[in-house]
Amino acid sequence: MLALRLLFTLTLSTLAQGDVTKDHDARLQTAIILDTPTTGASTTPSGRTFLKLARIDGTTGSQIVEVLNDGNSTLVPYPNEFWNSWNASTDSQSDSETKYVRTNAQRVGPDGNLWVVDSGASTDGFSNSSKLISFNLTKNEVDRIYYLGDVTTRHGSLNDVRFNGKYAYITEFTIGSIIVLDLETGAARMVLREHKSTVALMPLSAEGQLLRSASTGKLQYIHADQLEVSPDGKWFYYQPASGYMWRIETKYLNEALHNETMADLLPDYVETFSLTPSTGGTAIDADGNIYYSDGDRQEIRRLSANGSTELLVRDARLLWVDALWIDSDQRLWMCASQLNRGNMFVQPGNQAMIIKKPIYVYTIEAGHYPSPLDHA
Repeated sequence: MLALRLLFTLTLSTLAQGDVTKDHDARLQTAIILDTPTTGASTTPSGRTFLKLARIDGTTGSQIVEVLNDGNSTLVPYPNEFWNSWNASTDSQSDSETKYVRTNAQRVGPDGNLWVVDSGASTDGFSNSSKLISFNLTKNEVDRIYYLGDVTTRHGSLNDVRFNGKYAYITEFTIGSIIVLDLETGAARMVLREHKSTVALMPLSAEGQLLRSASTGKLQYIHADQLEVSPDGKWFYYQPASGYMWRIETKYLNEALHNETMADLLPDYVETFSLTPSTGGTAIDADGNIYYSDGDRQEIRRLSANGSTELLVRDARLLWVDALWIDSDQRLWMCASQLNRGNMFVQPGNQAMIIKKPIYVYTIEAGHYPSPLDHA
């Protein structure tokens, strides 16, 4: 179990933050300090906090954890150690259906449940390891599991999820596609497969450098990644990780789930929306503003529903901010994951990773509430 520290004193805060300089914005507040990179925080109105831990620093252990308000500021596996105990060498196919294999995202949904996206294993025989899991936070137990291996295909990888009534939309980043899921029936369909809007035009970049895969040495392309739904449920916004945001009306996506003709016609309804940069994560507020991180400039920008953008904050500490989150107190949560410095990518001098610890999760006043369609 990992230990976690929260800053409660001025002295500790000063030591952690360092002097406020031209590269540091004094509005940033440190919410969490930890020893393992996190690529996503989410919260409940009652004050519970969950993290997705990214083992890009060579560490092992739990993937989904809760921050306990126990006076010791402790991270514990969620919902338990069993779900976080996947072992690729010894576990069976049935184990892969009830354990996290390769989680990519977690978030509290509009229903108050905690939703976890598990990309699963890419090898044959583990199709049900690719799944979307819903946890009841009152009982702290599984509410429902949607197995999506037959929809993603062996080569597909689930990335992240957003909600719109009885529908969920999931980005798939290996092939480049969108998955539409009926949360009531469990029916799902992959759409816009390898469409120009779901396939990355450029490789990932961060801190001014194009990134190369540590496993292949080739430039790294991450296809359909960030996604948001407008507060009125009309628009679905999405983009590859390297940027260029698109949108499509949700009514067409919903119809395409059960109508193959409409699924084929979806490209005709896709619209360009914004020339966004290489981005780590996004969030949307109740007024329809989309917040996105810029991995090259260490900044967060706010994109309005009319397509105009404005700078919210620029700070040298915002190194690859991944999935953003707006809480019920109008604070924007920013996990400075340093993902580009981890063992997924080629590092200077062929080092395994150059992440600087500790890892920080920051917040800043956003001045807007979260979209009620997005989460509780």
